[in-house]
Amino acid sequence: MAQIPTKSEGRPGRGFLGWLGRQVGYVSKAAKTPVGAADAPPPAAPVDQQAKVVYRNDTVSEAPHPDDPNLKLRRTIIDEVVVDPKPNAEK
Repeated sequence: MAQIPTKSEGRPGRGFLGWLGRQVGYVSKAAKTPVGAADAPPPAAPVDQQAKVVYRNDTVSEAPHPDDPNLKLRRTIIDEVVVDPKPNAEK
């Protein structure tokens, strides 16, 4: 019967120095990786294919906090009507 591996068996180095070495490795790899290389957002759609905002209404309401008058509660509501440049023909 096979033994159940513990967390540290899959990683090289055991104990505190093994953990410290892994942390140094993570930081050095992060320092060498260019910014945005892994999590780069997808390219934006061309301007002529972007959705067009037909109507927009911004409403902001503020009220003092009931327990602490130094705090202010603020609610921002944005209503928009957007026209999709490519309507879905599947519907």
